[in-house]
Amino acid sequence: MSAPADRSFAIERIFNAPVERVFRLWTDPLLVAQWWGIRDCTIPLCVLDVRVGGRWRIDMLTAGGTLYRNQGSYLEVVENVRLSYRDEPDPEIREWAGKPPGRSRHTVSFTASGARTHVHFEVTLATAADRERLLALGMRGGWMQSFDRLEQLIGKGADYAG
Repeated sequence: MSAPADRSFAIERIFNAPVERVFRLWTDPLLVAQWWGIRDCTIPLCVLDVRVGGRWRIDMLTAGGTLYRNQGSYLEVVENVRLSYRDEPDPEIREWAGKPPGRSRHTVSFTASGARTHVHFEVTLATAADRERLLALGMRGGWMQSFDRLEQLIGKGADYAG
């Protein structure tokens, strides 16, 4: 079931790799650290406990030196089919001006298409105001950059970890 349009946004992408490889790229912390985040960032910390109720944390360091802590918990894990996780905003991020948005739910669906994988990525925010605020801060663009980085990593070989 899709979330109300006023609280969500979605990104679709087809990756040139089998669904098993693409799913692994979303669940192996060594691989996630190579594509997560905006262009020119680094990931100094990536911890993923990929199971329902498991916690995750990914720290993104921008080229300008700003550290963004991303964290939450897994809500649904169906191997090679779907990941759903909660994102719990770090209240210390200065863009929040002391008023962070509510939790969001990110759902990633993986569909095999021959040797390729169709990914449907949907983010559902707590409120329409949170959605507008995060889109204005560039959340969609940031995820598009992450997907570009994921595509580049797949081009190197989806099991590349170095």
